[in-house]
Amino acid sequence: MIKKTKEEIEIEFSRAIDQALELEHLADDLSRMANNQMGSALLVLKNSWRGDTGGSMELAGRRTTAEIYRTADDLIRVARNIRSTADIVYRAEKTAKYLCI
Repeated sequence: MIKKTKEEIEIEFSRAIDQALELEHLADDLSRMANNQMGSALLVLKNSWRGDTGGSMELAGRRTTAEIYRTADDLIRVARNIRSTADIVYRAEKTAKYLCI
């Protein structure tokens, strides 16, 4: 069993929280992109393409937008899991450190 210092425990916890925060930022960026840029692109497609092709392109764009939102939601779930796991491990390691003193 590897014994960690209090500082190592704190650093590992901090790293995990930073990773979760980074994932949340990425999810926000993806959602913003899907909301703003994809909406604009779909409008251009709708106005530029006529007939069946335009409808197909718009449908494909909407599917892509939905997939981007799902990916952003997945990133948020992963970030929550990282935070939860980090908290559990942090408390367990702090307790173990206290008991070993």
